[in-house]
Amino acid sequence: MAQLDDFKGLEANAAALPGSATLPAELAALYLCITPAQLAELRKSKRPEGRAGHSPSVIRPVEGGAAGPKDPVLYNLGALRDFAKAHAAPSAFDTAASTGMLGWVSAKLPFFAELEPRIKRGKRVIIGGAWDRTDPLREARFVDLAKGRIRFASLTCSEAAASLWADVASHSALAEKGLALLRSETQAIEASLAATAQLAATSNSNATT
Repeated sequence: MAQLDDFKGLEANAAALPGSATLPAELAALYLCITPAQLAELRKSKRPEGRAGHSPSVIRPVEGGAAGPKDPVLYNLGALRDFAKAHAAPSAFDTAASTGMLGWVSAKLPFFAELEPRIKRGKRVIIGGAWDRTDPLREARFVDLAKGRIRFASLTCSEAAASLWADVASHSALAEKGLALLRSETQAIEASLAATAQLAATSNSNATT
């Protein structure tokens, strides 16, 4: 993940990034809870020529003249915040969970994680869901992310639930949602088995009469 030189002077105790800050596409997409590919698609204007599109403001770090196609695209954080407020939508977690266990085990979501493994090399320690815009600590965690104190990892909810977490409450909250999905699907399977048994019994009864 690219480090953000613009934030080297950010106060250590800052609770949020300033609206004037700029984020590279990778972090801008993370802030909006979408993929970099979706953000790139948003950047393409879908309105008639001469009218503004719906994407966040694009800022290219080039002084003088037009930016080249290979120049990195930076997004103004204030514009990202305005865009997020104007385009409220279910979180990526809600979308994944709505498809049941399939989404739980297959949809990749961003999670904040400790920078270094706490126990042994390669062992993840999760801090929280980076997709959760309602998390009161999310802005502060973006500060830590910008300062290189933490990282984010792309995991399925199932992988995250099976990982280590920095605190028990957050881990339990995520795990319980997965266990609830599992119980729901187990109950549906058991109900189908019971219905099949009843159908078989009725068929056998009709065959003997």
